[in-house]
Amino acid sequence: MKPVRIVDIFVIVCAVLFIVEQVNSCEKDCQNGISKAFADNWADEVKPIYGDFQNNTLDHLFYGISSEKVSDNSTLEKDLTTDVRNSVSDQIESITKTFISGMAGIIKNAIFNEEPKMKGDCNNTVTQPPLGVNWTREDCVKMDRICGNPPSICHFLDLNKDKCFSDLKANVENSTKAGGDYINQIKKTVTDVVSKYSLTTTGSDYFMGKVLKNVQNTLNGLNGLGGLNAKFKTDFCSNNCTQFD
Repeated sequence: MKPVRIVDIFVIVCAVLFIVEQVNSCEKDCQNGISKAFADNWADEVKPIYGDFQNNTLDHLFYGISSEKVSDNSTLEKDLTTDVRNSVSDQIESITKTFISGMAGIIKNAIFNEEPKMKGDCNNTVTQPPLGVNWTREDCVKMDRICGNPPSICHFLDLNKDKCFSDLKANVENSTKAGGDYINQIKKTVTDVVSKYSLTTTGSDYFMGKVLKNVQNTLNGLNGLGGLNAKFKTDFCSNNCTQFD
C-alpha cells in the first residue's frame, strides 16, 4: 500500500486528531471531528458538480414539450413553466445542501464501520504518549497497523479516502436512479406546482411525463447529456482531492 505523505496527515486530519484528549482509540467526538473535516474539504468538489446538474436540468426541463398539448391558454402555460422552473431550481438547491450535510455521516461509516475498520486499541504497536502529550508526526509514520487510534487513521489516510469516495459515489448512484430519492423529490415538487393550475387531465399527464423524463435524463445521462451520476463518478475528487491536503 502506498504510504501517505506527511502533508496529507497534518493538513487534513491533524487539526482534529491532535486536539482531542489523549486516547487509545478514536471515539465518538474524535470520529465526528474527522468525518466533518473531510466533508468540509470535499464540499467544494460537490458544489460545481451539482451546479452543473442544476443548469442542465433547467436547460432541458421543457425539451420536446408542445405547448398546445399542455393548454390552449398561452398565459397559463407561460406562468406554469416559470413556476415549475423556479420550483425545480429551488428543489435541486435543497438536494445539494442535503447531500453535503449528509457527507460526514457517510464518511464516518466508511472509515469506522466498514472493513478494514479503523477501530480497536493498538497501543502495543506505538507507545501511547503520556497524559497531556500529543501524538506526533513520527507516530503517524510508525503506526503501520490498522486500528482505531489517531496515528493509524492518518497513516492509512489514502485507504480511508478510497473507502469514502466509493461510498459517496454509491450514494449518488442510488439517489439518481429511476425511482430514486432525487426524481421522487422533484416529482413531488412538480406535482405540487401543476396542481395549482387548471389543466385537463390529459394536459397535466402530458406535461408531467415530459418534464420528469427530461429530469431523469439529466440524472442518468440519456439523450447525450452527461448525467449527474456519471459526472460525479468522474469529477468528484478525480485527483484524490490532494488539493485539499
